[in-house]
Amino acid sequence: MRFLSMVLMIFLLTASSAMAKEGIVSDTGDTVLVEDSTIFNEGDTIPVFDADGTQHDLQVISVTDTEESTSVEFIDAETGDAKTIEFLK
Repeated sequence: MRFLSMVLMIFLLTASSAMAKEGIVSDTGDTVLVEDSTIFNEGDTIPVFDADGTQHDLQVISVTDTEESTSVEFIDAETGDAKTIEFLK
């Protein structure tokens, strides 16, 4: 039973990370995740998950798209802090 639980946990962790975009917070270097299907539109509020799995609702202020990455400036709905997150392509 213990083996089955470990296999199931590994499967869930692998599956969840495969369906997410990973971003790096510019000022801290912290890694965050958003759903893979997330589209960044100015004014939208996007759920972003930190390394602990805590959800933060961030409002998109601006989006800069290049061939290598998408850089998104957010305002944290709870704290009012501005954050820039870079998502590599």
